[in-house]
Amino acid sequence: MLFKTLSGQAIAGLCALFASTFIAVTTEVAPVGLLIDMSQAFQISEGHAGLAVSAYALLVAFGAVPLTILTGRMDRKFLMLLCLIGYVVSNLISALAPSFLVLCLGRALGGAAHALLMSIASAYAAYLVPEKMTGRAISFVYGGTSLGSVLGVPGAAAIGHFAGWRVALYIMTGLSLLLTLFIALYLPRVRAPAGGSPQLPTVRSRYAMRIFLVVVAVDAVFFFAHNLLYTYVSPLLLQHGLSESMLSVALLLTGGVSVLGLWGAGQVVDRWPAAGLFGGGLAMLVGMGLVYGHLLSAWAAVAAVGIWCAGYAGVIPFVMSGAIRARATSADVAGAAINSASNFGILLGSAVGGHLLSTLGFAVLCPAAVIITLVGIMLAAFNPGAFPRTLDHVETEQSS
Repeated sequence: MLFKTLSGQAIAGLCALFASTFIAVTTEVAPVGLLIDMSQAFQISEGHAGLAVSAYALLVAFGAVPLTILTGRMDRKFLMLLCLIGYVVSNLISALAPSFLVLCLGRALGGAAHALLMSIASAYAAYLVPEKMTGRAISFVYGGTSLGSVLGVPGAAAIGHFAGWRVALYIMTGLSLLLTLFIALYLPRVRAPAGGSPQLPTVRSRYAMRIFLVVVAVDAVFFFAHNLLYTYVSPLLLQHGLSESMLSVALLLTGGVSVLGLWGAGQVVDRWPAAGLFGGGLAMLVGMGLVYGHLLSAWAAVAAVGIWCAGYAGVIPFVMSGAIRARATSADVAGAAINSASNFGILLGSAVGGHLLSTLGFAVLCPAAVIITLVGIMLAAFNPGAFPRTLDHVETEQSS
């Protein structure tokens, strides 16, 4: 067990990091569940409202790697607190926003905080545990991102439905503030390696870097495919006949089903990476295909979204573990690269999806998501070095 031999301080630190990654991703994806309410409040189209996701992802996509390198010599705890304060201010600005432009500016501030926090979290976790526990500690901390990805949208939607979208953002502000105080008091202080000015990371081998870049590319493609359609899942379900009053319930159910995808991936991620990734991608293809046109209605469409989201949730651990297993560069920079790639996918998905929805509708948006998912599956299939068919016991132990 991960916690069995650790000190109480280390356990508290890992739990704080888990909560930080959960808050980070929930803050990022919350507008998906609040999309319709936001579009009505600011009297804009749903495609336009999707830019609230794009503004956040834009800062992460372009800021993750340079910010991580520039702050490489700074105190890690100070950086964590700075990032969390950024989330507090970002969510508060968004909740109080008198216009959609102000809301997007607040979201952009959160994106800058996210760019740094998600990049340093893995290395911080490694500092808290013995070397032999590094992989498991990182997997635990990044479990917060997976949970945020699958529960953040339905949770925000449920709060927004019963109390309003601004209340949902106020709650996010309060949770961010409480987490900031907890980390200030209980997160052990660690420091980055001493040294002078920031330096570019070293590349350990060309082969390792090639494998790592394939993993990064697969990650970006799957995030692109998912967010192309999922950013607009609320209007998609309404088009299939689901009543607006049941949207929050439907999204909560799909989030719960997604947890099963995470659980299933956890059973095979250290043994059969290729098969697990293929299974997740196949579930995405099936679910996305079923919501095309009017094949299904109302709750049958919700079930199809659940299948697709379970597959997507299952893909996440495979790309995260693949990046760690490649060992191409430092933990901080590897985390920054995956963080950046994921948000390039989110940025492209939300922006391109919004344009397609506004101009051509779901008749084009759904097939586009299916085709891009298929590209991700093929890219992984033709690069077995990145996603091996099997991992033997020795390799698994070394990776963890």
